[in-house]
Amino acid sequence: MFVGHYAAAFALKGKEKNASLGWLFIAVQFVDFLFFPFALWGLETMDFVPGFTETNDFKMEFPLTHSLLGTAIWAVLFALIYYLIIAKKYQNAKRVAWILGLGVLSHWFSDFLVHTPDLPLIKGEPKLGLGLWENKLATFLLEAVLLLLALGYYLKRTKRQNKLGKYAAMGLVLFLILVNYLNYYVLPPNNDLASLTGSALLSFLLLAGMAFWVDRKRA
Repeated sequence: MFVGHYAAAFALKGKEKNASLGWLFIAVQFVDFLFFPFALWGLETMDFVPGFTETNDFKMEFPLTHSLLGTAIWAVLFALIYYLIIAKKYQNAKRVAWILGLGVLSHWFSDFLVHTPDLPLIKGEPKLGLGLWENKLATFLLEAVLLLLALGYYLKRTKRQNKLGKYAAMGLVLFLILVNYLNYYVLPPNNDLASLTGSALLSFLLLAGMAFWVDRKRA
């Protein structure tokens, strides 16, 4: 799953007004921020197997970042660092930090919906995943629906600061869906790990930057 992860960011922002949407965008992709460099360094593996699923060619071994235990540990660390460095200015700093931690943890459960059974609980078997990647259209529609539902909740729970605030979040979600469409149906597959790592990390940062901007348009 790619853009579907951001549904959790919108939903958690709607739940906690003091949580930054930009930081939530980083949180929900945090384990992928780690995975791609880890794969480059040989700490985890990402092999490209043509036709491995209808959606992509990724065959992965990633217990450090994508096991349930590993994701939970990263979630706690992310929440703790965010609390110590950033969240102190909020009256409910601990709650905000744990909301960010939940964002990190949400990654595993979102991936569970689409991955083939490759998500370990700790390491090795059992490995879990409902395998929706075997159906590209179903995967695309699921991510779009999750985003639109989360957007509706976010818009209901926040208020625009100005006229642009009415459309900024909607524009971001539509852009995410467009990016996903291009990624699935238009752009050729990128099966070079170094290139894919660079483009993935750049995409995560650019989208987080857009989310920080959107967040300033709504209160």
